[in-house]
Amino acid sequence: MYGLIATALAFAGISTAAPTLQTRQVGSEFRLRATGTLAGWALINAHSDAGRNVIQIQRPSVYQSDPSYFNGTYLFFDLEGAPVPYSVQMPEVPAGYVAQVTSQPGDHTPGFGLNAEQLLTWNSNAEGFWACPVNDVFELFYGPNAVPANLPSTKCLEIQLQAGGL
Repeated sequence: MYGLIATALAFAGISTAAPTLQTRQVGSEFRLRATGTLAGWALINAHSDAGRNVIQIQRPSVYQSDPSYFNGTYLFFDLEGAPVPYSVQMPEVPAGYVAQVTSQPGDHTPGFGLNAEQLLTWNSNAEGFWACPVNDVFELFYGPNAVPANLPSTKCLEIQLQAGGL
């Protein structure tokens, strides 16, 4: 049925942004958790505006990380109640700065993987992820070699993201 609708929309000149779920490997899901000062803290998606989420880093005693998986080198989150998975969109970041990481339906930023230590990498690098407080909640930012004076808060913490089982 979805294929029929997608074909009709394509003929009408309307594109669909649904990810290709058939390439997902069954049993390949994992949960991402922060390391370092926030070791074990959960990564969850929080609605920010129409069709876009920010990724919060929350205490594991209250939250558990949203299930994640790769589709090729795209990183997706399965969100309870969402009709489609949300993929991670990495920001364009000027040298020395950080910017907020978001998630949205569809394929957004390729280049994700896991290294031998099960740390999340982007473009083969596990460094550059930050937990910065926004309205008293840590949110995920990215920026390799960020200059401390350019961080959104003096309370930002450099972290890595580690994959674990469901």
